[in-house]
Amino acid sequence: MEHRAFWDEELRAFPHGGRGAAVWVVRRGSQEAGAPLQLMKSWDCGNARREGLAERPPLGSLLRAMADDREELIRRGRDTALWVEPLRQRGAVVGCLGIWFDAAEPWREGIFLWGQRLVPRLVPLLGLLEPQGPAPGETLSQPTLFPLPAVSPRRQAAGPARTVATIGEAAAGQGRDTLLVPLPRPATVPGIPGCVGASAEMVGLGLRLGNIARSGVNVLLHGESGTGKEIIARALHVASERQGGPFIAQNCAALPESLFESELFGHRAGAFTGAATEKKGLLAAASGGTFFLDEIGDMPLALQIKLLRVMQERQVRRIGELKSVPVDLRFVAATHKDLDAEIREGRFRLDLYYRLKVVAIVIPPLRHRPEDVAPLFAYFLKKSGRNIEKIRISEEALAALQRWRWPGNVRELENEAQRLSALYPGEAVIRRAHLSREVRGLDTRLVDASDLGTLRALDQAGELLERYLIRKAIAACNGRKAAAARRLGLSRQGLYKKIARYGMVDLIAPGPS
Repeated sequence: MEHRAFWDEELRAFPHGGRGAAVWVVRRGSQEAGAPLQLMKSWDCGNARREGLAERPPLGSLLRAMADDREELIRRGRDTALWVEPLRQRGAVVGCLGIWFDAAEPWREGIFLWGQRLVPRLVPLLGLLEPQGPAPGETLSQPTLFPLPAVSPRRQAAGPARTVATIGEAAAGQGRDTLLVPLPRPATVPGIPGCVGASAEMVGLGLRLGNIARSGVNVLLHGESGTGKEIIARALHVASERQGGPFIAQNCAALPESLFESELFGHRAGAFTGAATEKKGLLAAASGGTFFLDEIGDMPLALQIKLLRVMQERQVRRIGELKSVPVDLRFVAATHKDLDAEIREGRFRLDLYYRLKVVAIVIPPLRHRPEDVAPLFAYFLKKSGRNIEKIRISEEALAALQRWRWPGNVRELENEAQRLSALYPGEAVIRRAHLSREVRGLDTRLVDASDLGTLRALDQAGELLERYLIRKAIAACNGRKAAAARRLGLSRQGLYKKIARYGMVDLIAPGPS
């Protein structure tokens, strides 16, 4: 395989847009133990690129990993970490992969998954790919294995020298200060047909889904609107023994209460005014398969009692009939509501809740799995007719997409991709200016209370909590910052310092004092 084509393909799948990472791949020049190493690849992005880390491979750690034949995660103080993975071929260590990243990287698991997928693809090609260095004659006894080329004073003043061309820069004619990256090829999450993503959360869900599907038990899905609950429900059906039967879905919020019973149970001709013909209910139609009740929290209380009876007796009786017919159903329900709170308020039955919640699955919102934004964005661009092979996206635009909270989740991201395709149909490079106003970053400092429950580094959590409380205090004081400062135990000047430190520019505008 051609050297550049292989790396372009692999880096296309890298979880771009985090705090930054650097990647090194080395191999031995020959099978001899003392043979000099060859640099197969050095690449960086984000903060690592701005610091020029690609030119400073961690040779000691790579050599030690090869000598000990041991994978390990090495912490470099509080801020950075290095993951090293020996490359083995026919029982012998022939090279090493090293990945540097920020220790507080929000999607480090995504980087690990990328590295684990790279290793089995890379090892068979190590002898075929073109190395980047070192120059002939270098040995391991030299102070540095990969000496940097001479740097002119003018280039030194501009920043660290780059020895690796950035993907797409030459084609786009951009300078070194803008990194253009390819959009990843959309990959389906294993175990979840129709679901695109690369995050550890979705990959883990895909691994669990098979066992849950084969068990045949009822499942309750919980997730915000737009997270893809019906896709998960269909995946449960396809992976189950009922895959040959029907999959019928009904949104409980889409039907008026007067029609709900007729739709679910069916009716006999003449059973009520307007029932001119017989109707087979959805429950009977789904027999032998899976019945998906979306937004189950909106089901009327009277219907909940009848549905519970169907689940207990496995029989359905149409309106106007005395005889019940047996049904064989697996129920999958979904909601975005807090059903515990609905039960306390008397709007949802506790016994139905436990009938449905044999297994509960929580689908994380898109803001908690930013690694999935790029592949989903590419998928929706491709779906709208764009050739993603010819499109590059700037690092700033990708970072903006991954920072945005996506209150509408995947559905909102699809709208963003469709908007971009409609307004910039022939654009080969997606830049931050092409994105909608809120996604561009004007509202990226907003914090929702639900974000505070996400596991993260303590320094990040502290900043997030302070930003949330500052906004809450200012809102509670009707925009009066002096009053908000007193509520927070700060001086007015101290409050302004925190607002400036956290970049909450919308709060600096003149307003009530």
